Amino acid sequence: MELRLPTIAVPVRLALVGHAENGAELFVADVSREGYPQLVDDVVQVLEDSSGFLPIRVGGTVRLLGKHAIAWVAILSEEPSEVTMLYDRQHRVEIELIAGTRLTGSILSSMPAARPRVIDHLNSAVHFVRLWTPESHFVINKTQIVGVTELSETPS
Repeated sequence: MELRLPTIAVPVRLALVGHAENGAELFVADVSREGYPQLVDDVVQVLEDSSGFLPIRVGGTVRLLGKHAIAWVAILSEEPSEVTMLYDRQHRVEIELIAGTRLTGSILSSMPAARPRVIDHLNSAVHFVRLWTPESHFVINKTQIVGVTELSETPS
């Protein structure tokens, strides 16, 4: 008998490189959480860990997906005000992806005071960038980013 860790399925929208976005479920450990921000952190942790593949469920079928093939994952935002309070800085940006998709939102950062710029955040050691929009929290594969444009603080 296989030993399995208890998990929960998190509903997400998923865009694979070269494919249209699709609804899916991504699995994270079934642990006690104090709120939505911790769930998002757990999803990011699954994407950032050293394993090359992760299980997802699409259309009722579970398959193992290569992380390198993920353009972005989006999790429905539930409590954006609670999340934004956890970070020192917000940078409104537009991110252009290789596929031509453009995503506009805020990169939230708590980088050290000596490195407060968007470029410092983009050049950090993580493989995925977090982008908050009013509807979703995007986790974007940095290898799929063509460019990032900083925008004014208020949407026009």
